[in-house]
Amino acid sequence: MLRDAPLQGPVPARLAGEGVLEYAFTLDAAGEAWAALTLDAPDTSWARGAAAVVGLEIDRGSRQEVILAGGDEPTEYLRFLGRLSRGRHVLRLEIDSNLSPRGVQKVVLTGARTGAVADADPGAPVWRHAPVLHYRALETRLDSLSTDTPLLLFYRILPDPAGAWDNPGLPATATFSPEVGTRIEYHVVYSHEDAGTDLTGLLARWGHTVDIEWIYRVTFDSAGRVVGEEFQGSGHTTGQFRGTRAMGEHPVLQIASTNGMVTDRVTCPFAVALAPACAQPAGEPREGVLQRFPWIYRVSALEVVRQVPLDPKPSPASPAAADPRRYVFLQWKRKNGPLVPLEATVRVSGTWYPSAWGRTDLALAEPDGESTAVRVPPGTTETQISGIALRALERPRIPLEVSLIRAFFLNEDYLPRPVFAAGGVCRLDPQKPWAVAWESSVKLE
Repeated sequence: MLRDAPLQGPVPARLAGEGVLEYAFTLDAAGEAWAALTLDAPDTSWARGAAAVVGLEIDRGSRQEVILAGGDEPTEYLRFLGRLSRGRHVLRLEIDSNLSPRGVQKVVLTGARTGAVADADPGAPVWRHAPVLHYRALETRLDSLSTDTPLLLFYRILPDPAGAWDNPGLPATATFSPEVGTRIEYHVVYSHEDAGTDLTGLLARWGHTVDIEWIYRVTFDSAGRVVGEEFQGSGHTTGQFRGTRAMGEHPVLQIASTNGMVTDRVTCPFAVALAPACAQPAGEPREGVLQRFPWIYRVSALEVVRQVPLDPKPSPASPAAADPRRYVFLQWKRKNGPLVPLEATVRVSGTWYPSAWGRTDLALAEPDGESTAVRVPPGTTETQISGIALRALERPRIPLEVSLIRAFFLNEDYLPRPVFAAGGVCRLDPQKPWAVAWESSVKLE
């Protein structure tokens, strides 16, 4: 779907001080243009909340700000550039000295790709309606410079415009098919959240330290015409979109709360056009997206360690939040059955350690609640884990089937280590509310 248009200009390259980099490219057909830029800023780090900002312009017109949350680690930032005509275009990059930390002298570009999704492409509607998102500016002129910054946009395609996602048995993605009516729902992954669920809840109930929120959805009728547009407003309310558009047909939103909600009334001048990086992987929970972009785990963990008081002597018996590297991350997928509160358990040296400590308020209990994290004793490695199980904290009235998608730790750099367990299935019913999904084939001494 992402057809490249070769750039005319040097890569790698250094962007220094007041300098500007310009790259020309030519599109062979009109469409939704994009740029994938691998950037790093020496001597910056999200661990300090210090991120360089690069201004990105297309044809001396539409501008957006790219916050380099990856710091001095080369990171690919995927952005859309809006609808562009066939022919030659110019991409312009410069360090925004007004937004970047004092002392930022250079940004390094080690990779650059551009291209467009043509109108005839089956995925074109996904790109055409992706929202432009203005950054959060509640406490400063640009809060997102150091906290809760938007990192990634992904989407779901739902075949039933009448709220089919409320059915947890529905696949997360489907083929875009206007003839039967379609809803596209866009989700943003933020680096963390300053309000809402605390870190203990994020790890136990959601299995991550980021914030994932749907921000916009568009509904089409059977003829492919737009018949509804909604956004998720403050307090998790659903509002009808009546805002402006930019860069073609793209709706314009702004982050409006400290837990990732948005509004269609824009006051902050700084914006980002996150490209729809991927669909939620079929047969996986939302967190399966994060496996495709592992750098997000690191950025989020650095923010958590910077902002949240962590248990200095973590004990698996305590729900107090600890360093993310002290947890086993588990991703599940419900195949069918009722939404009952679920708790995962991990066996280490004959002892089962729980994700929710028997508390229903920390259990997996919502349609998107399919991932969790279990704190294990310090120093536990993959080879010491001999079993993974799931328990229903309320007996299901009818049988429930849940698959284990993957289990993994984070390494010392907060990046996912290789998956050590996957593929098991828990079948729970009124007579058997607990079941083992996976057991190690290695005999432990």
